[in-house]
Amino acid sequence: MKLKSTVCLIGFLSLLSPLAGILIGEHHYKVERQFIYPDEFAAGKPYTPGILVDDYLYISGQIDRDPKTGDQPDGIADQTRMAMDNMGHVLRAAGMDFSNVVTCHVQLADMDNYKDMNEVYGSYFGPEHFPARTTLEFPGLPGNANLEVTCIAYADKSKISIVIPPEGSIPAAMGPYRPGVWAGDMLYVSGSGGRHPQTNEIDPTIEGQTEQTMKNIGAILNAAGLDHEDAVFVNVYFLDPEGNRGPVYGRLNSVYKNFFTIGSASSRASFCVSRLPGTISTEITFVATRDSGNKGRVVPGYMRTSPTSSGGGVLAGDTLWTSGKSGAGETVAEQMRDSLEKIRDTLNLAGMDMEHVVDAHVYLKDMADMDEMNAVFKEYFPNNPPVRTTLQVIQSQLEQVQVMAVR
Repeated sequence: MKLKSTVCLIGFLSLLSPLAGILIGEHHYKVERQFIYPDEFAAGKPYTPGILVDDYLYISGQIDRDPKTGDQPDGIADQTRMAMDNMGHVLRAAGMDFSNVVTCHVQLADMDNYKDMNEVYGSYFGPEHFPARTTLEFPGLPGNANLEVTCIAYADKSKISIVIPPEGSIPAAMGPYRPGVWAGDMLYVSGSGGRHPQTNEIDPTIEGQTEQTMKNIGAILNAAGLDHEDAVFVNVYFLDPEGNRGPVYGRLNSVYKNFFTIGSASSRASFCVSRLPGTISTEITFVATRDSGNKGRVVPGYMRTSPTSSGGGVLAGDTLWTSGKSGAGETVAEQMRDSLEKIRDTLNLAGMDMEHVVDAHVYLKDMADMDEMNAVFKEYFPNNPPVRTTLQVIQSQLEQVQVMAVR
């Protein structure tokens, strides 16, 4: 694969042993990774624009500003083009294009821009290449952006395929996305809500919506030959006027846990957001694997597991997804360090450390804490940092961090 801009290449597989790696500085890597820095991007950010790990390309959240000048165009249509063009720079630098994209999260500052965003966003793919997608409204995005787009792409197009359940088994799509997309052994499921597939009705209770949402996801998983327990990572987004850990959250979990046997729930990160598409009150996304024989929980002894989450992380082959971690402390810096130390404990138990992290999501209570968070982030990732998406959510803690790492 020819890369069109500066790339740091680290960690070819050893020919001597499938478990050994090459020593680069002080780091051992089993799986090859390439750090992608497109020429169009300014240097000095605390995250890497893209990281190619084997065939998976993880891309930092791209906002509606020029990546060098910081200029922001007017109007959501041009702002969406800017974010998608920024995404395209990373794809091209990795030798790919938009038809390689398998899943996206579109984060909006105002859900009223959903329709206009869709028209521009969809034009970058074409119906035969729509990825899985989740669309959410957050109370704050970096740089006063109006949207931030986070995507994953896959290099081998022959191993990308679409999963479409039988007609009538899931609600009709509300935008340019596919229910599920295979990329190698990983299935990315679009964010699903609680609309009834036949009537489009929505239960007035969070329990009823969660039940229907999980059934809708189950129909997609079943069409792919999987079930809920094949999940490696789940995001749960919900609305709650009382905050991130109010009664709504407990009621949601009381239903969610029924879709997993004890000890089988995946890693998870859950957040209260400001708005969801249409009139739904919860939206849930799944990442699942068909290689269940190489899947298991990684949980340090002091961490609490639950019927709804792994507590620590889930390891599938050489890839680890941690659950979201909120740290103790009075300040964002203290909480960030505590969160990252908890994540480090999970990584260490899986035979990894912070340098193995390739993708990080940081959720802040207030986007004004970005500089303080960045300072701690740089402490833990001084060289070749992971890709990153940063969002402001509605929560009681100052921050929460979730990462994905590869041996």
